Amino acid sequence: MNRGAGATGQGPQDAPAALPGPTTPTTARHRPGESRDTSRRGDGLRALSGPAPPATTRGAVILVTGLALTGFDAWLASRWGAYGSLFYVKELVQVVVWLLAGALVARLRPATAMGMLMMLLGLLLAADAPAAFALEDTPPPLRVLVTAGLLLTALQLPLGAHVFLAYPSGVVRDRAGRAVMRAGYAFGAVWAFILLVVGPPPARGRCVDVCDPLALIDNPTLQMAGAKGLAIGTALLVTVGGAVIVRRYALAGRRERRTLAFPAVAMVATALLWAAVNTQAAMSPLVGQDILGPTLALAQFAALVAVPASFFMGLLRERLDEARVSDLARHIAELPAERLCAALATALGDPHLTLAFPLADGHSDAEGRPLDLARARRGRAVTAVGDTRAPIALLVHDPSLSRQPALVEAVSAVAHLALENARLQAAVRAQLAQVRASRARLVSAGDQARRRLERDLHDGAQQRMLSAGLALRLLRLDLAARAPAAETMKLLDEAEEELRTAGAELRELARGIHPAILTVQGLGAALRQLVLRGKAPVHLDLDDLPRLRPEIEATAYFVVGEALTNAVRHAAASRIDVRARVRDGRLIVTVADDGAGGASALPGSGLAGLADRVAAVDGTLTLHSPPGQGTELTVDLPCA
Repeated sequence: MNRGAGATGQGPQDAPAALPGPTTPTTARHRPGESRDTSRRGDGLRALSGPAPPATTRGAVILVTGLALTGFDAWLASRWGAYGSLFYVKELVQVVVWLLAGALVARLRPATAMGMLMMLLGLLLAADAPAAFALEDTPPPLRVLVTAGLLLTALQLPLGAHVFLAYPSGVVRDRAGRAVMRAGYAFGAVWAFILLVVGPPPARGRCVDVCDPLALIDNPTLQMAGAKGLAIGTALLVTVGGAVIVRRYALAGRRERRTLAFPAVAMVATALLWAAVNTQAAMSPLVGQDILGPTLALAQFAALVAVPASFFMGLLRERLDEARVSDLARHIAELPAERLCAALATALGDPHLTLAFPLADGHSDAEGRPLDLARARRGRAVTAVGDTRAPIALLVHDPSLSRQPALVEAVSAVAHLALENARLQAAVRAQLAQVRASRARLVSAGDQARRRLERDLHDGAQQRMLSAGLALRLLRLDLAARAPAAETMKLLDEAEEELRTAGAELRELARGIHPAILTVQGLGAALRQLVLRGKAPVHLDLDDLPRLRPEIEATAYFVVGEALTNAVRHAAASRIDVRARVRDGRLIVTVADDGAGGASALPGSGLAGLADRVAAVDGTLTLHSPPGQGTELTVDLPCA
């Protein structure tokens, strides 16, 4: 079959096959950032697994007409063909492959034009086949038919490029693809005009392709020049088309590449072979046809048969992806909310799927964490589940999924109730996170107030007491020179003693409120000082503790202080062990004693207050205190 501008001077073994053209669109029907409503439009499983709509009448007519023309072509070849039977089988097989593959694609994707385009290309190949059959001694009516087929070969390149560039959606979406498609149709019009005026180049020897063409001008020089010009133009056009396909694949997302992988390889290989065939034809007789022709023609035939098969397999792969919705329907009721996003990502074939739940003040993820939707949707598409004015959830997904609205709608319908439950849980988690943040802020504010009070006591009351003590000592010196009464000196001694006691108690109070050493030197130094002031033997085991957040250091300090006080006052402990170390980003503090045990964190007790304080900074407090076996108190606090 004549499949190239310069192929009209080739023999049966050299005749290249048809050029259908590829596409790997990277722009989805819903651009990134757009939302589409998938509110309950029926059961999702029925949308995917229900009976597919029958093929359109137009598609059925194209298929039947194409098969009928193929049978007619076979009859012409058997009656007047000058080539061997293997050549005609090869030519007719590629026609049938395009027709049947197009019919299957139309069945798989009835909502797209892809199957129709493939069948149209098969119909064109069947209609122009006689022009490549080298039919000899044909009657005049068949000469007209063969000449008409020759003119139709001019449409092979533009329609083939259209098919290639429209895969898999059936629509050429990107600017570069549309430019190549328009250039192809313009080139096809020029090609048809040249063939109408001067016809194909004359054969050198035995009849090749059209044995007795009808042309307005019978000029061998013009015929050869026209054929070479068309061959050069064809080679350039298919090379650019192949580059567009490669660019599309490079820009495609991970999910879209799954669909494009095999077809893109087949399409690029076909484009390169097509360019090679036409380059060889343009260079003839500089490059011998007997050497390159048979090899290129056979390779091009194999690539052209592989393209429709790869189209079908790629779209079948998408269809099989949709079958995962039934698996989701079986297991979704048992899935916890935190695993719902992963299950939806698997069903949709998008590992980077993000779930966003609307809240009063923004959006959250499935864990209840705040989510910046504007940032998450960059380069992605957004689908609303439920009413777009008040959606249950938003699916932030790969833009290529917008070409499969049935899949997205089915997954949304199946997951509707689970998403509603997940939304409620996310709202609860978000509120809980806000409560925790509020508690942490209260703890931080309380610690800051303690530090201010400690500074006020140190810089105010303690300084005034020191000044009062100094005044009493000066008074003592003054009275000593005047020989005061014994009663006066006794009163002075009592005043100085009371002042010293009050100063000691004030310093102890200040340390209890917030020790200054904790702020200045950190937790390790504060614990060492705390142990030194203890009234029972304490064994302190400390790692080289880093400086931590002030609220974490204060919480650990007060836990140890309360545990030491309880061990001495209530448990009558003779030995206390204090350990503090950092493991895997967590501060672990343990206080163990050999006292009476039986301690509990009853509401209102000091231990209950410690437990609340520890929980406020996202920590945990564990108490183990069996009666008569001592007490072990462990707190686990985040370092960051």
